[in-house]
Amino acid sequence: MLVLSRQVNESIVIGEDIVLTVLAIEGDQVKLGINAPRQIPVLRKELWQAIREQNTIAEKIETQTGNEAMNALRQFLVDDATSAKE
Repeated sequence: MLVLSRQVNESIVIGEDIVLTVLAIEGDQVKLGINAPRQIPVLRKELWQAIREQNTIAEKIETQTGNEAMNALRQFLVDDATSAKE
């Protein structure tokens, strides 16, 4: 992992199309501005992970039929509830 230090109003360039700018630092929060082409999705990591998990579930269910699909969905929900408690 590359670690860079930036001050307010300083930027980091990723590739040729993406610019991250530090807009403000307030206590333990850093506000970032992201300038990227529209075709590049920019998501918070937790949202990206949730979408990825949902896509994985959909793929599993799509390849199964009837009871297998229901059992796969039940198992996912049990696993998800268990991991939420941890």
